Amino acid sequence: MNETMTETKQPITDALQTKCKACGGIMQYSPADEDLKCVYCGYISGLDLTAAEIKENDFNHWKDRAEENSEGQTVEVTEIKCRQCGANTTLAPNISAAKCVFCSTPLILNEASIKRFWQPEYLLPFKITEKESGANFTKWLGKKWFLPSELKKGGVDNEMFKGVYLPFWTYDAETYTEYRGERGEDRTETSRNNKGEEVRRTVTDWYPARGDVSVSFDDVVVPAAKTLPPKIMNQLTNWDMTNCVAYRQEFMAGFITEIYQIDFREGVNRAKEKMDNVIDSTIRSDIGGNKQKVSSKNTQYNDLMFKLLLLPVWISAFKFNGKLYQFVVNGRTGQVIGEYPKDKTKIILLIAAIIAVISVLIMLLK
Repeated sequence: MNETMTETKQPITDALQTKCKACGGIMQYSPADEDLKCVYCGYISGLDLTAAEIKENDFNHWKDRAEENSEGQTVEVTEIKCRQCGANTTLAPNISAAKCVFCSTPLILNEASIKRFWQPEYLLPFKITEKESGANFTKWLGKKWFLPSELKKGGVDNEMFKGVYLPFWTYDAETYTEYRGERGEDRTETSRNNKGEEVRRTVTDWYPARGDVSVSFDDVVVPAAKTLPPKIMNQLTNWDMTNCVAYRQEFMAGFITEIYQIDFREGVNRAKEKMDNVIDSTIRSDIGGNKQKVSSKNTQYNDLMFKLLLLPVWISAFKFNGKLYQFVVNGRTGQVIGEYPKDKTKIILLIAAIIAVISVLIMLLK
């Protein structure tokens, strides 16, 4: 999706700040209370967490339209881009300094600007607190056997966890696929070798196969940003989509929102790749037999729908021996996904121990 034609620099505003009705202080969304809570007097507002009735957008209707010109579908936001990793994020108001949540690089606040983007339609609010995220990370790291001893003893200085809403596209489709292939049926042949010993081998007989399969897809999730490594993003899959709520600015209070870098037209290709894996498995099941070959297939994607939603993660990073290690904690489940340094000496010792065990077993079997 293209950004708006106009772009003006301006200071960070209080767009994401919500005032307390009781004392006039700052309200932030509290994962512990699952509500908007004043950081000064503790007043709780009473946010509606009722699951939203999901309405999707027709892909074919929007794919050739300049949706950025539609005020009903888009919103103006204040964003800032990290010069180091390229992450596009919103920031909390009234700050004099900040670091990128993805790579810890200091941000240049006067480079913040107003841009127009497709407005998120739904989100999953944070449920795991920052304290719980830190505890989960410490436990996760402590279980890593290859972690350098100095980190196990001294712990990891990961600064503060940052609560971030990451953008994702989801896609629905009704697919119909015609295919051609072959079904392999195994059978056993018995013969004798030169020594007169009986030898058995498996032979596969191949038969032509053709047919069609229909597969329905709902909420195929595709990351809409490229900031975090794919090996982290691709593991962020355990989401309770049935609890999505309608997008409201109040849920953003106290958190950072990353702005999408991949538009829905680009994201659909990744979604189709995921669908194709399921379709291929369905075809092989339809062919049957012991083995399958798929020589050709033609898929129609009907009723292709999409939506933009925000999913919550706690993000942090730490440096060790000059290298940055990023990790995230799922803001709904507490699952930790990330990178960590590995002690080469421990790896070598383990390999040596395995080789030694194998050598002893070989000697015993002689």
